[in-house]
Amino acid sequence: MIDLRNYADLIRKLVKEADKKDPNWKWSVKSIGKNKVRIRWGYLDYLEAKENCFSIKMDPDNTEDDQWMSAHLPDGSIIEVFLVVEGKPNPNLGAEQSIQAGIEDAIWEITHYAHSRY
Repeated sequence: MIDLRNYADLIRKLVKEADKKDPNWKWSVKSIGKNKVRIRWGYLDYLEAKENCFSIKMDPDNTEDDQWMSAHLPDGSIIEVFLVVEGKPNPNLGAEQSIQAGIEDAIWEITHYAHSRY
């Protein structure tokens, strides 16, 4: 089972980069748990949104080497889903990527969605 806490430095680095690219609103990591990362965006605070964090979640029921990771809107709706693996991806699967690449893609999807919809 992939533990997102093992990737805390990467997550914080990527969110900090997203924050530097957004001249108007602050991005920050609110929490990093085993199966869930919460990413706060200042614009949602400005809107006084009840739910003000995007999230990245690991499927807690998956115990295989390759696991499903998903990026979510503050209301819990899914933005995108990724098949990830710790270590080297299996070229026979094709859709699988490293957990590091999956985290990078998930954070990009979240920030892109935020900037294109709000």
